[in-house]
Amino acid sequence: MSKTLPCGRKNTMNPITAPSEKKDWKTMLNHFLKQKGLRATRQRDQIANVALSRNSHFDIQTLIKEVRARHKEISPATVYRSVKTLCEAGILNETLQTHNGIALYEASFEEHHDHLVCMDCGEIFEFHDAGVEKAQNKAVQALGFEEVRHRHVVYAHCDLYQKRDRR
Repeated sequence: MSKTLPCGRKNTMNPITAPSEKKDWKTMLNHFLKQKGLRATRQRDQIANVALSRNSHFDIQTLIKEVRARHKEISPATVYRSVKTLCEAGILNETLQTHNGIALYEASFEEHHDHLVCMDCGEIFEFHDAGVEKAQNKAVQALGFEEVRHRHVVYAHCDLYQKRDRR
């Protein structure tokens, strides 16, 4: 699937996913809830289903609209609380903030990848670079730490967008 961006660049990058693992989210969530002494709720499951049905990054306001379109009885506050719980359970990740400072989420079951955010059009490019990972691991070890998780986000201006504006 190719998408033409405002700069004229085509975003042909496919999302980096491992969709077969999405099926196990309910087991993960129930295990987490049991550990924390929380109860399983139908509403939380419905919110998770909507969030995990997405194939792209999303913000909470978009998720609220999609949840409310399918389940009018679920309040925005319930969505906010559920997203927090789903992140703590390892079902969702807050992956980055947009160039406007809005937090975006995605399923945590995707293969590890990093993000590049275009400061001109807001498009998000996913990438994986073994050299970046190696350098991060080396720095963590040299400082005497053990990595739990990380997120790497590059915010950049598009060379094509800048060339177009100079014309």
